Amino acid sequence: MADDQVKVLLIGLDGATYNLIEPLVAEGVMPNLGRIMQNGARSVLRSTMHPLTPLDRATLMTGRTPGNHGVFDFIRVERDGEIPTYTLATSADLKVPTIWQIVSDAGHRVTTLNYPTMFPVKKVNGVVIPGYVPWSYLGRAIYPRSAFQMLKEKGVFKARELSTDWQHERKAVQGLSENQLDDWVEFHIARERRWFEILMTLMEDQPSALTSVLFDGVDRIQHLCYHLIDPATRDDYQTEDAKRSRELVLQYFRDVDNYLAAMIDKAGPDAQVIIASDHGFTRSGSRIFYANTWLEKNGMLGWKADVPMDDQGRVALDENTEASTLIDWDATKAYSLSSSSNAIFIRQASTKDGVGVQPEDYAAFRDDLIAKLLAVTDPDTGKPVIKHVFTREEAFAGSEMARAPDLTLQLHDYSFLSVLRAQDPIMNRRFPYATHHPDGVFIAVGRNINAGAELGPMNIADIAPTVLHAAGLEVPTVMEGLVAEEAFTPAYRATHPVRHTEQSGTSSPEDVQELPANQQAQIRERLKSLGYL
Repeated sequence: MADDQVKVLLIGLDGATYNLIEPLVAEGVMPNLGRIMQNGARSVLRSTMHPLTPLDRATLMTGRTPGNHGVFDFIRVERDGEIPTYTLATSADLKVPTIWQIVSDAGHRVTTLNYPTMFPVKKVNGVVIPGYVPWSYLGRAIYPRSAFQMLKEKGVFKARELSTDWQHERKAVQGLSENQLDDWVEFHIARERRWFEILMTLMEDQPSALTSVLFDGVDRIQHLCYHLIDPATRDDYQTEDAKRSRELVLQYFRDVDNYLAAMIDKAGPDAQVIIASDHGFTRSGSRIFYANTWLEKNGMLGWKADVPMDDQGRVALDENTEASTLIDWDATKAYSLSSSSNAIFIRQASTKDGVGVQPEDYAAFRDDLIAKLLAVTDPDTGKPVIKHVFTREEAFAGSEMARAPDLTLQLHDYSFLSVLRAQDPIMNRRFPYATHHPDGVFIAVGRNINAGAELGPMNIADIAPTVLHAAGLEVPTVMEGLVAEEAFTPAYRATHPVRHTEQSGTSSPEDVQELPANQQAQIRERLKSLGYL
């Protein structure tokens, strides 16, 4: 495989869903994607049990499930100390090699842009620009340094445009009114253009056999604007503000559609192209479940004195305050620290007289907690709030399971829970909002792709082995995902059977850089502003 051409182009559309893609194609907003789907293979791509970007993308990049790769949230919860704390999840939490490392170890160049849990960068033969790094530090986070210098000289790297106005995002997590959506969408229009220009520059100047970029504006715009373009609801929003915002959202999707065509054309006729979301999307319900408030009312959690009641329908605090600082740890046996994870942790006592649940009582306590959670109903409707409660053994079996949450909740409307204190465990949402759904998209096109093939449901872990196979490489036997063989033409399958290897590539982190404490604080602020913490 020559490094002067793209062998596989992997395009991430964060949160893409057929529920919106198909209407946008039918209405002429995304004609290029329509042709790609017509000339390629497609499938529903099933996400991880809890569809969330860090663990989904880690699964996509490694072909391993979260219980084995070790990423469960945007944060890593530490429970060994006197009280629980958390820090940001980094590449050190990713315990298995990524496809970038595997392809690099095979002697080929790779390019990867905007993926989470990629910092500190693990050295590869190629270029890495990690996601979720503050703009003020992003230049130093790029690997190698020469790539950053080249992109600056060509005028395509502008760090401020690759991050957001966090004050704006802090408002956006709770939902924005119609007259506030424009700035939100316009920022993402500009940001995706910047990622597109960076990728096209690298494809021209430093082409890589495996080339990938993640467009995450799809996710962020859908969170706040799904209702404006969903055929089921868009006619209900006809104010001038709503119409203007809807046109901006449609412009965003037109731009992404044009980027898809340009990137595929630049990759050349021999490239195999895979477009994959990390999860799908759906409308949220009108109610919010306040998990810690429910735990308090069931005698399992205490609040510190003077913790205010939320009366604004929020899932996280606006100000620089972490949920862990609100909790009275001397009176707490179970708690939730991040809205993103939909997780509840059970605090086990370290001594016979310690705070928490005694080890011998853990199983009974957990079973009782699960039963109580499944019995929660919305007082307005009488309907159950929680669809399923997964234990760590069910959701995250594997070598890293001990670091996973004790319980993970799947709400009936798939929404995120709130970690705040409220008058009641179930309160109204203020603005229209959309949330993650397990069913995402897989679309492939290229000379060796089976045109028009409608594949059965795939698992997100299948992407990594499918990418390696498309690149002509062996697939490590430890990968839990499978090659989507039906995506390839019969002729290609006949001459290119799937080959396996016991080797899985390098996985140990190389601390090329460390993110300073103030920069970590900025990322935490960003995640809180997005409603994930």
